[in-house]
Amino acid sequence: MPDRKEEQKRTYRALVIVLCILSISIAFLCYGYYQIFYAEKIILTQNSPNKINQIEIRVRGQNAFFSNAPIRIHYGKVGHIRPYIEERIINDGKSLHAENFEINWVTEDKVSITLKGEEQEDKKLEITIPN
Repeated sequence: MPDRKEEQKRTYRALVIVLCILSISIAFLCYGYYQIFYAEKIILTQNSPNKINQIEIRVRGQNAFFSNAPIRIHYGKVGHIRPYIEERIINDGKSLHAENFEINWVTEDKVSITLKGEEQEDKKLEITIPN
């Protein structure tokens, strides 16, 4: 009788070990997937001249196969920058930096952003920040 109980304990331990290893592997895969496709990294933040409004440019995910990850331009009042515009910059798969953007405040509520990439013409965006 003790042999059967020992065998059940070994089977249970083996099952627990396999489930732990499987859970840890799945957690690492999910974390990696999130970092590659969804994690946002702030590239540039700039306030308006009177520091009432703010623009924040973030890259979403990572570059893959000579294409750049999309960028999100968040805008709004300082501390409340919810809305965003999503754009792409064609930069030959290279990482995007602050040099890829030129921000000019036309007025306190209006901003002009130039997107620069190696394989594209400069693209200009004008954003009016709502009150």
